[in-house]
Amino acid sequence: MIDAIRDLRLPGGLRVPATLAALLLATTACDTESFLEVDAPSLLPADDLENPSNAALLVNGAVADFECAYGAFVVVQGIMSDELVDAQLGAAAWFYDRRDAGTNPSSAYGVNGCNSAQTPGVYRPVSTARWSADNVLNLLQNVWEPGEVADADALTAEAALYAGFSYSLLGMAMCTAAIDGGPEVTSADLLASAETRFTTAIQAARTAGLDDVATAAQAGRARVRMYLGDDADALTDAEAVPLDFSYVATASQDNSRRYNRVFHSNIFSTNYSIEEQSRGLTTGGVEDPRTLTFDAGTNANDGTTLWVQDKYTDYGTPIPIVTGGEALLIRAEIEGGSAAVGYINQLRARWSLPTFSSSDAGEIQDALVEERRRELWLQGHRQYDMARFDVPLVPAAGTPYPKGGLYGSTTCLPLPDVERFNNPNIS
Repeated sequence: MIDAIRDLRLPGGLRVPATLAALLLATTACDTESFLEVDAPSLLPADDLENPSNAALLVNGAVADFECAYGAFVVVQGIMSDELVDAQLGAAAWFYDRRDAGTNPSSAYGVNGCNSAQTPGVYRPVSTARWSADNVLNLLQNVWEPGEVADADALTAEAALYAGFSYSLLGMAMCTAAIDGGPEVTSADLLASAETRFTTAIQAARTAGLDDVATAAQAGRARVRMYLGDDADALTDAEAVPLDFSYVATASQDNSRRYNRVFHSNIFSTNYSIEEQSRGLTTGGVEDPRTLTFDAGTNANDGTTLWVQDKYTDYGTPIPIVTGGEALLIRAEIEGGSAAVGYINQLRARWSLPTFSSSDAGEIQDALVEERRRELWLQGHRQYDMARFDVPLVPAAGTPYPKGGLYGSTTCLPLPDVERFNNPNIS
């Protein structure tokens, strides 16, 4: 009998000594249903988790979901614009680099997660972050009773802030999306939802005395209000953001979800190099320290020369989400003229770069677009800026892609098939 049960193992691969196995079988011979009873102490039912005592835990989880999603978003937007270039042997992410994701809504952008160095997703991770933040925000505002949650205003402010950030990323990356199984909504709809969340965050943060959260929400609201064409209110928000302000997504080498995704994709894994037109960018004839790149002296995975960025130099380098520099550029874009020239020079002065001078509206606009390119480099803005400023695509659409196929003209990602085929409210 002992020989027959010699290999009995417990879940997880632990071997049970033969004599003990025999004893276990003997004592349970008349109670076979006990084998079906499983205790999973590491799993928590959702109903247990969503109680007031876990409010802070849920908010922290929403922040973690966003930070992972944001890293993936920055990488993907960089690949689709002129910041990063595919340097892999495999074809998994060519649709990003080739700018033809719009013709393939079943590709990885809709289904992949946030922690891939090869083919990070966008829709799934950002939608997950959006749901996490919206879910706890709803619990704080509509489910839990007043007084049940300690620091409720502070938690509400943070949840609303990250919900606003998530909606703004969806609005920048996606042509359309769907929220919680609802109907298809436009980029403008998503940006409007971001504005609402930012307003909630500002109000709650001021009540809680969280100045940094309130300022971050105003910076985020200034961005989406400008994108929505509400220049007057966008300007008011942007003026409230100090030039030295920065609100970041933290990063760490402790866990793959916490990695700085640009560093991991470019320097560590060498899956992505710096696009040729983003190497050695100069401002006023001087190499711009905001966009430093260099030849790494080695090859990327596909055998081409690896070019790396100097902005994110390790796994723990944080990635700015909103900054005073962006707020100043919003003011420059709205006010234009001599005011825009002055704001551009304020930004350049911080880096000891040559000043800009012009009274020609076209030259000022061009300088503003290039200033945004440098000030906000590898922060997830370039792809959306190229679309709204109609920046020429290089190489042009229809040009042969070096690894096969033709370059496309995708400027936003269409609703992915995973949403369209599984959402009953979308035909």
